[in-house]
Amino acid sequence: MSAPIRLESRAPRPDWQRRVEEAGLLWHATDGQPYWTEDQSLVFTLDAAEELEAAANELHQLCLYACGEIVRRDWFGRLAIPDAAAGMVQASWMTGDRALYGRFDLAWDGTGKPKMLEYNSDTPTSLLEAAVIQWQWLEDVAPDGDQLNSIHEALVERWKIFPEQMIHFACVWDNLEDRQTIAYLAETAEQAGKSVELMDMGEIGFSEGGRFTDPSERSIERLFKLYPWEWMVEEPFFAEIGLERDRFTEPAWKMMLSNKGILPILWELNPGHPLLLPAYDSREALGEMDRWVEKPFFGREGSGVVLRSRGPFHSPPPIGPTVYQGHANLFEAAGRHVVWGLWMVGDECRGLSARGDTSPVTGNLSRFLPHRIA
Repeated sequence: MSAPIRLESRAPRPDWQRRVEEAGLLWHATDGQPYWTEDQSLVFTLDAAEELEAAANELHQLCLYACGEIVRRDWFGRLAIPDAAAGMVQASWMTGDRALYGRFDLAWDGTGKPKMLEYNSDTPTSLLEAAVIQWQWLEDVAPDGDQLNSIHEALVERWKIFPEQMIHFACVWDNLEDRQTIAYLAETAEQAGKSVELMDMGEIGFSEGGRFTDPSERSIERLFKLYPWEWMVEEPFFAEIGLERDRFTEPAWKMMLSNKGILPILWELNPGHPLLLPAYDSREALGEMDRWVEKPFFGREGSGVVLRSRGPFHSPPPIGPTVYQGHANLFEAAGRHVVWGLWMVGDECRGLSARGDTSPVTGNLSRFLPHRIA
């Protein structure tokens, strides 16, 4: 019986750097450290891939239910959502503002059930490499193989639910990865028949008529912003969003899912659920738990994440609102700890990606590992 997941070594494609750069992946190495590399890849059995896919679909439904409970019970304070934003989040949820995509991060070593680590539902990156680069790799190295990956097709179809013909895409322009990510998303929108415009977040204007505008002073009908809502709340123009709220993608209700404060709420609503790890708002609630992870509500790329075990602490206590989550074993191979990214488009899981790090905490330079299904 074959292992559900295994690491496979193979020779990289001779011209792989040119191939990935032509497809848009310009950051395949950073400071001399490889990010995309083809000497190693992951092989899944079909059952293992379907296990992760089913887990993501079930977790997404748990998260949507939790959003409804947060709104009903007025739990915005538990998520550190400021009063100035709570009404907007509530309105966004109640009116069903449309969402595009998100990414679960799951832990699973191939035994038992996968466990949810977090839900990157507002500004998930590594999208280009998940949707395009690893698919291109599969077509070249294993053309008869398969992959849990229909992200591109799903995004093209998803854009069609948005009635606006023109879609603006904005990010912090100086960030290469963000810029390439919105360029890719704009390409999927164009394939759905939309017109697109790319811009820097700082170029967003506001007209006397109360409309957000682009540098040509055209009204923005639909804005995809690769810019976290918790940052938006701090911007001077936040007070102007008002009735323009429903023009933003991802929608404001994603604030309930994109911060790690959702984890204790999920555990409280679904105690003992096999896809969830115990998670609490305080260290005291851990009881006699031997190993856990401390996570800031709004940390990104592993920033501020600390692994703990029972005993003396040798690192400073967390600053700001923090979640205390039970520890889960990651898949390990060749000295790397692998986290699974499960990509949701709309309400369906449409892809799988993998990031491996020599540290148990996945960081900005964790290596992307392509996969195939045996």
